[in-house]
Amino acid sequence: MEGVMNLLTVSKFDGVQAVKGTFQLGGVRMNVYMYLVDELLIDCGPSRLQKEISDFLSNERYTQIILTHHHEDHTGNALIVPGSIPIYIHPTGIPLCRDKPHLPLYRRVFWGSRKPFAPKGIEHRIKTKHHTFELLHTPGHAPDHLALLEQNQGWLFTGDLYVMSHPKSIFAFESIPDVIQSLHHVLRYDFDTVFCSHAGVLQNGRKRLEEKLHYLLSIQNQVLQKHSDGKPASVIQKELFPDRHVLNYFSLFENSSKHIITSILHKNGLQ
Repeated sequence: MEGVMNLLTVSKFDGVQAVKGTFQLGGVRMNVYMYLVDELLIDCGPSRLQKEISDFLSNERYTQIILTHHHEDHTGNALIVPGSIPIYIHPTGIPLCRDKPHLPLYRRVFWGSRKPFAPKGIEHRIKTKHHTFELLHTPGHAPDHLALLEQNQGWLFTGDLYVMSHPKSIFAFESIPDVIQSLHHVLRYDFDTVFCSHAGVLQNGRKRLEEKLHYLLSIQNQVLQKHSDGKPASVIQKELFPDRHVLNYFSLFENSSKHIITSILHKNGLQ
């Protein structure tokens, strides 16, 4: 299989620089975004893009970094950052960053690994010269996941909370009920534009998050109803998600529709 991860493009939206990296391996193609706004860098990208990201940052001014969560596609370049620039993460993520990550082979191949580093904890807000970002703890994809809300601008930086409206599979470490709670949490606030770490800039972002919430609530209700009808998880999976995606095979089913079913049943004490 041929792998390419040397594509880095930059676009601007209303004062925000969207820095997009693209990687393809076999039949799997993914984008990952960093955002630079008012000297605040949101995430620092995967180590597979170290040269391209280093070249970009060498021509930009940034005085602080905040990480939406500890995963390697968001933190892989933390060690190339000058020591004078503080790196922040939700306190839950500090030990996850200080320890050497034990990544499955496909994630090391796809994004590259990440060496241990020592970020600083942050929980409530982060300020720049012209903006104040409220920090919303949004677990589900990761225990330390944060979204950044700039209410005056109507911006919400969602990390991996959104990604897509109708997911057909998730990773084993994710929890659908926790994602539902996090979506409820952010939708209590006013915003229009979503800056997603994989889908990019979504000007109708609030609608997209609402769409995802309604979809996940529907899936959750169907899973619980089918379980109450006496159907096991394997049957529920086949009925709701009969098809498989190349990422399921590529990840050796760490990414699978099975985890949608089991996370719902587990959270409700049914497994």
